[in-house]
Formats: sequence, C-alpha cells, structure tokens
Amino acid sequence: MAQRRVVYFIIRGMLFCLAIFGLWRMISVISENSDVDSKEDKLKDDHVLVEVYYESMCPDSKYFIKHQLVPAFEKIPEVFDFRLVPYGKAETKENSTGIFFTCQHFELECLGNKIHACGIKYITNRSRQLRFASCLINNIRNPQSAGESCAHDVDANWDEIEKCSKSKEGSELLKAYGEETHNLTPSVTFIPTVVLDKNQGHQKDILKNLLKEVCSKYPGDKPPSCL
Repeated sequence: MAQRRVVYFIIRGMLFCLAIFGLWRMISVISENSDVDSKEDKLKDDHVLVEVYYESMCPDSKYFIKHQLVPAFEKIPEVFDFRLVPYGKAETKENSTGIFFTCQHFELECLGNKIHACGIKYITNRSRQLRFASCLINNIRNPQSAGESCAHDVDANWDEIEKCSKSKEGSELLKAYGEETHNLTPSVTFIPTVVLDKNQGHQKDILKNLLKEVCSKYPGDKPPSCL
C-alpha cells in the first residue's frame, strides 16, 4: 500500500513538472512571436508606402506597373510597401438590383478591375500579388483566361478569385476602391496616380523614376540599389 502511494506521488510530481515546462514553453513562444511581430511592425513603419491608383486596361497603368513598380520592388523590397487600387476613372451606380460600373475602357475593363480587386484580396503574399497584377495587366484583352493563367503562374487559387469576380463580393470590393479613389485630394486627373506616403506631389518624377523617388523618401540607411 505504501509503495503504491509512493508511485502515485512520483507520477503526480512528474505530471506537475511537465505541466510547468509546457506552460513555460508556451509563454516563451508567445514572447518570441511578439518580438518578431514588433520587429516586423517597426520595419513596415519605416517603409515608404506606394499607393497605385490604376485601371486594368490603361496603357499608362500597364507601363508604370511593368517598368517602374515591379523593377523597384524587386530591387528594394526592404524600402517600400505598396497598395494597388484598381478603379481609375470608373463610375459606380447602385440601386435595389445591385452595383453597376461604367469604366473608361468599357465593360471588359470593369471585369478586369474586379479580377484585380479579388486577386489583391486572395493573394496576400506581396511579391506574388504584384506578379499576378503585372501578369494580368499585360494580358488583359481576355481577362478571364489571363486571370486563370496568371493565377497558375503565381500558385494562386483561381477558383476563389474567379468566384469573387463574378459575385457581389467582387462588386463590393471594386465599389470600395472606387470610394477610396473618389475621396483622393486632390482629385484624380491622370491614371495612374501614384501616392507616396499619402502625398501626391512629384507625379511626373514618380512616373518616370519610382526607384529614385522612393529612395529619396526612405528615412533609414539606403540600400546599395538606392545609391
């Protein structure tokens, strides 16, 4: 009987030690993750924010994304982050039957804008998201087949992007981008409009040499590609 009690207390002691160790590990992991999140937040706070207001069938938008945004992000991803806002000079109308859009390059562009909007939502990796947008805007004459091909190229789920683009979800996303575009001050007069850290100044310089303008705004130590 006494021997059983000894074994019982030994087992209880071991379980208690395991519980304490497990709790300590859990607290350590949480602390480590908090440190990582803090570093990432600080890094993003230092980034220059590049916001691109564009249209899916606009030649100038295509040129800027292909020849300015993509190369700059490939060279200095540690310096800036970006937001894509696919809407441009479209108009939104809403009534009891739904949400409707009129786009500068007609109905096909509205569909392209929706595919861009849904891609932005469902492709959260920054590099893959930009590659998808760049691929799509370079092959926009048939947005459905281009969207599927581009999604495959970046290992994204085309089914969820396509479903989004054909549903109320896609319309709501594009409507929100439209509200954001219309609320810009000063108002959009040229597409693409590119905003650096909430400032629309130096548009000609930005469209001509995004890398140089981003580097000039970056407050930290300049990477080699900026020098």
